[in-house]
Amino acid sequence: MAGVERQHGGRRGTRWGADTPSSDEEARERLLDAADACYARRGVARTRIDHIAQVAGVHRTTVYCYFPTKNALVSASFVRSARSILTASKAYFCTDEPFLEQLVKATMDSLRATRTSPTMGLLLGASESAGLTVHAATASEEWHTLARETLGPALTQAVADGHVRADAPVEAILRWIWRVAFSLATEPGAPEDGGDEGVLRTFLVTSVAAPPPESPRRAVATVTTSRRNRR
Repeated sequence: MAGVERQHGGRRGTRWGADTPSSDEEARERLLDAADACYARRGVARTRIDHIAQVAGVHRTTVYCYFPTKNALVSASFVRSARSILTASKAYFCTDEPFLEQLVKATMDSLRATRTSPTMGLLLGASESAGLTVHAATASEEWHTLARETLGPALTQAVADGHVRADAPVEAILRWIWRVAFSLATEPGAPEDGGDEGVLRTFLVTSVAAPPPESPRRAVATVTTSRRNRR
């Protein structure tokens, strides 16, 4: 329990009293539970470290031992809630459907789960909270690790199989996919655009799909035109 007993700023910063956590993980979970309670009461933007410490029954230095900034706390709350949602969505990438169809269905399922999650509702519901949460999450290595674990292997294979464009790094495509997902999570697709699914199929799929293979006849025509233009 190194974290439970660690020092902070030259003083003991983990004042749990008689109810000391049995591990660092339990300590983190308690603080995240306290943070979620504060978000429900005050909103994400108005919650301070002092509020979380008070609900957890510890000194604020205890919170800083595990989460050095408020953004670190917000991103950890987001990742904790997102983990179960994204773990469930991985099942879609085990089917025989084309990758882009898997991607649409997995994203749709994740969006539905996000909108029914109480914690996600607090983190992404209000525009003020959503902006803070998205900023904190996208700056978090913990989030990027989870995102890579969820979609990285399937996306890499889809590029190798020729289903997804190969002219951009996989990491860049991955960031783009999550950016679209974040956008829809905070503001659903408009009915006139076909809702979430319409936006995904019209804009996300078309932006990451590999171009169709060029037919031999068209390739010959392209070469012929190029030669003529050089004359």
